[in-house]
Amino acid sequence: MDKIKNYLLQRFEQVFVFMVLLATASINFFVPYKLAFLNFYFLPIILGGYYLGKRLATLGAVFCILVVTGFVYLRPEIFFIDSSDVVIYSQVAVWGGFLILSGVVVGSLHERLMEKVSSARELNDELQLRQEELGKANASLKDHSENLEQRVKERTVELEQSRNAIESMKQKVEGALYATMDPVVVNLMIEGKLQNEKRDVSLLFSDLVNFTTYSENHPPEVVIGDLNRYLQDMEPIILAYHGHLDKYMGDGIMCEFGAPVSFPTFRTMSVIAAMKMQQQIRKLEHPWEMRIGIATGPAFTGIIGNKRKTYTAIGDSVNLAARLEKACTPGGVLIDRNTYDGVAYCVEARKLRKLGLRQSDLEKTTQLMGLLECVEQSPKDGDMHYRIACLNLELNEPHEAILHLEQALELDPGNTSFKVLYAEAGLKAKEMERISVKGKKQRIEAYEVLGFKDPFCNREKIPARLRQELSDAAGMIRIPNDLILPVEVLEDSIGRSSVVAALSYMLAGGMRLSEKEKLDIANAAFLSDIGKEAVPAHLLNRSNELAGSELDIFRQYPVEGSHILRKLGYENPAMIEIVMHTHECWNGSGYPGGLSGERIPLGSRIVAVADAYDTLTSQRIYRQPWARHAALGEIRRWTELGVFDPSVVAVLSNLMDEQ
Repeated sequence: MDKIKNYLLQRFEQVFVFMVLLATASINFFVPYKLAFLNFYFLPIILGGYYLGKRLATLGAVFCILVVTGFVYLRPEIFFIDSSDVVIYSQVAVWGGFLILSGVVVGSLHERLMEKVSSARELNDELQLRQEELGKANASLKDHSENLEQRVKERTVELEQSRNAIESMKQKVEGALYATMDPVVVNLMIEGKLQNEKRDVSLLFSDLVNFTTYSENHPPEVVIGDLNRYLQDMEPIILAYHGHLDKYMGDGIMCEFGAPVSFPTFRTMSVIAAMKMQQQIRKLEHPWEMRIGIATGPAFTGIIGNKRKTYTAIGDSVNLAARLEKACTPGGVLIDRNTYDGVAYCVEARKLRKLGLRQSDLEKTTQLMGLLECVEQSPKDGDMHYRIACLNLELNEPHEAILHLEQALELDPGNTSFKVLYAEAGLKAKEMERISVKGKKQRIEAYEVLGFKDPFCNREKIPARLRQELSDAAGMIRIPNDLILPVEVLEDSIGRSSVVAALSYMLAGGMRLSEKEKLDIANAAFLSDIGKEAVPAHLLNRSNELAGSELDIFRQYPVEGSHILRKLGYENPAMIEIVMHTHECWNGSGYPGGLSGERIPLGSRIVAVADAYDTLTSQRIYRQPWARHAALGEIRRWTELGVFDPSVVAVLSNLMDEQ
C-alpha cells in the first residue's frame, strides 16, 4: 500500500487529468442527468487544489469548464430537458465560476497550509538539528565535567604536593635560619621590624676553664658529645630569660639581654641567667668549670655581614664583658658596676677592689669586708665609717671613701680627722679620674655575684620579729623556684613570690584556718603571678596607670594563670580557684560580672592583701619602695574604698605593726 500511495502522490497530476477526463466522458456518455453530476467536478478540483496547488487547480477547473462547455455546445439537449440554451449556459457559467473559486480557495488554503507546514518542518528540522547539537554539547559538557572533576582532583593533588613542597622548603629554610640565628631575630627580619640601633644592653660572655687541656686528652667524639650536652643545657636557660644567643666561640658563649627585643629588666635577666647557668653546670656534673662576665652599657646592635649575616652587638660594653669573663674565677659570675646597680636589691655581690688584685691587698680587702658587715649592724658608728674610708683610700677607692666620710661627718661634724681625710679623698678622686686602664679613662668596678639576697631580711618591709617565722613558712612550699623566677624577672621582683606566699600563710593562720587550707593558700600565692608571662613587659613596668584595652589585658592574667597551672598538671581545685580570683574587689568593682564580698574565696582575699603589701614595699624600676607604715595606710585607704576584705586587712595591720 505504501508503494501505491507513493506512486499516486508522485504522479498525482497525471492521475488528476486522467480522472477528470474519465469522469467527463462517463458523465456525458452514460449519465442521463448531466447537470446533476456537474457538482462532481468539485471533488477533483478540491483534490487538485490540495495536492497540486492553486495554479494547477485553477487550470484544472478551466479545463473541466472547457470540456463541459464543449459538450454543452455540441449537445445541449443532454443537460436539461425543456430548457433553453441560455439557461443551460447560465447554469454552466455559474457552476464554472464556483468551480474556479473552489479551486482558487482550496489551492490558496493549501498553499498557506503548506507554507506553515514547510515552516514548521524547517523549524522542526532546525529544532532537531539544535537538539542534536545540544545533545552533542550536553555529552561534551558531561564528558568535560567528568574530565574537569578528574582534572580538579589531579590539580588539587598537584597543589597539595606543591604546598607540601613549599611548606617543607619553608621549614628547611626556617630550620636553617633558626639553627644559625635566634628565632626572635628571624621573625623580626621577616616582619621587617629589625633595626640597626644604639641601645643599652647587658652582654654576657661565658667560657669553660681548661677546655683545651680536656680536648687534648679525650677523643674527638667524646669532646664534641660533652660540648653539645653542655650547650644543650645552657641554651634553654638563656632563652628562658629572654637572652639573644649571639654566637658560640668554641667553648664560649656570647649573648645579649635587652636586644633585639627591649626589656626594661634586661640587667636582672642577664645576672639571673648567669647564676642559673652556673647552678646547672654544677648540678649536672659537667667535666668543666665555667666563668661568666657581664657588662652593661650602650652598644651598637644590628645585622652585620654580606652574604653570611648575623645579628650581634659591638662596642666598649662587649669588650668589657669579655675582659670580665677572663678575670672571673672559675665557677663564678663577675659583673660591672652598671649591671650591679640594677640587681643590687636582689643579688648578694662582693666588690672586687681592683681587677688583678695583688696578694698584698688581700688582707686589706678581707678586713674591709668585715667592717662593711659590721657597719650594717651599727650604721651610726662614725669611727667605723672612718676606718672603712681609710681602707678604701689604701685600695685606691676614693669615691667609696668619700661616701663613708660624709656619713661620719654627719655623725660628728667637728672631728678634724674626718675633715682632713675627706679633703685627701677628694683630691685623690680627681686624680683617679685621669688614670687610664688599657686605654680607658675610667676604672673598672667589678662585683662577684654570691647569690640571691634573702627577701625576708628587708627590715623596711619585714619586722625583725617576723623574719624567721616568714622564712620557715616559705620553706614549706615545695614548688620549684625556677617555675616562677622567669616571671618575676619580667617585673624586676625577685623574691616576691616567696614573700607573698609566706605572708599569705601567716594571714591565713591569723584567721584560724586549718593547716591544709594555709598550705593551699600559700602555694596559690606563690604561683599567683604565673599568668603575667602573657602580659607584655612594658605593661608590667608602666609607671603610670593603665587604662582601656591595656587594663583589660592586665586584668586577664589571673585567669591565664589558672589555665597555665592546669597545663602544668596542678589539679588542686582550691588552689586554682584562689589564683583565678586574686584580683576581685571586695565591693565587686574588680571585673565586670566578677564576684564580691563573701562570694570571693577567702584565699583569694588573703593573697590580694599580701600581694598589695609586697608591691607597695618593694622597689620597682619606675619607683622607690614605700615605707611600711605608708604602705599599711594606703591599704587601709583602699579598704575604705571597698577594694580589700576589712577582716584580712585587720590581721595584716596587727601582724606588721611595731610592738
